[in-house]
Amino acid sequence: MAGRVALALAVLLVAGGCSTPQPPAPPPGPADLRVVTWNVETHAHDPAEWAPVVAGLHPDVLALQEICAGEAQDLAALLARDHGLAYRVVPAPIRPPTTAEAHAPVNAALGPACGTGPDDVQYGLAVLSRLPVTDPVVATYPPDHRDEQRGFLRLRVTTASGATVTVHTTHLGLDGVVADQVRRLALDAAGPAPAVVLGDLNLGAAAPELAPLRAGFAEVDPDGRVPTTAEGAIDHVFLRGLHPAGAPEAPEVTASDHRPLVVDLRLGG
Repeated sequence: MAGRVALALAVLLVAGGCSTPQPPAPPPGPADLRVVTWNVETHAHDPAEWAPVVAGLHPDVLALQEICAGEAQDLAALLARDHGLAYRVVPAPIRPPTTAEAHAPVNAALGPACGTGPDDVQYGLAVLSRLPVTDPVVATYPPDHRDEQRGFLRLRVTTASGATVTVHTTHLGLDGVVADQVRRLALDAAGPAPAVVLGDLNLGAAAPELAPLRAGFAEVDPDGRVPTTAEGAIDHVFLRGLHPAGAPEAPEVTASDHRPLVVDLRLGG
């Protein structure tokens, strides 16, 4: 009898051991870099609306499209004054390359939109960074008579670990020129890792024009499951030498017609 009880107890102990849940995996370590890309739709919205959104997201690198250079400075000032966040500002006005292009109807409104004349365009892109910034370069794509002048901003940031990350941000144009713009962007972004390309690309996830970037970079949302506009996922983050520390997010906002695309990144991968 005693032997049977001992055997039953042993069986219960073994069964209980088998049913004990495994301990949870350790939580992921902190991200090396949080990046956000956001088309802020200037003149429909302004820095006072953008600042609380940015403060809530707390990015290390914030890439902005459809913004005036002065507004980028104003946004940084609001973040410092109201939220205690110190950002370096890298404005990137996409200046038409010639006076004729500056005064072309498609570009002429861009100067006055930012309180300047058409020969002093202060509209386009900007980056706000909590990290040290070096080597900023603004480049323009070839002019397109149907669309405003487009271009990209390239710079480097240094993470807390001392790693240097190259960042490209852009706002691509319309049908007919976007394939050439992507090709030029990908060519400039080719080089050593780690690197990030992000911005409003005006292309959905399935667009074949993205092939040059896909050849050298991974995507944080390759299937377009995180929509950033009513048209879908047209804002993108491409990575080389980094990998996501979690799923990308695009929180709903009222301060633009685009949602900010947010992703935490780790070095390596």
